[in-house]
Amino acid sequence: MEFGSLWLALKQRLADPSNLAYMNAPLSLADALAQLPEEERIILTLHYLRSMPSDEIAKLLGVPEKSVIAVMTSGKGRITALLGLG
Repeated sequence: MEFGSLWLALKQRLADPSNLAYMNAPLSLADALAQLPEEERIILTLHYLRSMPSDEIAKLLGVPEKSVIAVMTSGKGRITALLGLG
């Protein structure tokens, strides 16, 4: 599932409060992001909420772009699981 589609699915599921008990999900996306390790939270926030490409994030943090991509992949998987969308 593409991450943009994931955000849309999340928004739709959280719009109906009856889904929260079934999913056992956090009350908000902010709660889910807060549960991520700091490294994943920062990189996902920069990429998806600040629209920064992975190469710019790598330059900003002084790390290889492959590392940024790997952290994005693990963070997407973790947030998907936290929100019960996987």
